[in-house]
Amino acid sequence: MVNKGIKRRSRVVGIFPNAAAVIRLVGAVLIDMHDEWIAGERRYLSEGSMAKLYDASDTEPVAAIGSSDV
Repeated sequence: MVNKGIKRRSRVVGIFPNAAAVIRLVGAVLIDMHDEWIAGERRYLSEGSMAKLYDASDTEPVAAIGSSDV
């Protein structure tokens, strides 16, 4: 989706005068996408699917160096 937006807008421009112009274009595309994600009513990940991630994750502390490694 990001690449399609950049490609569509870069075809209109044709040739970029410098690297800063490319960075501005990519930044504008990313800002637009960010705004869509923030303001949109659509959920891309459900609460149920996110809850499964937290249930499956291991939160126990793990020692970086075991006693046998010393």
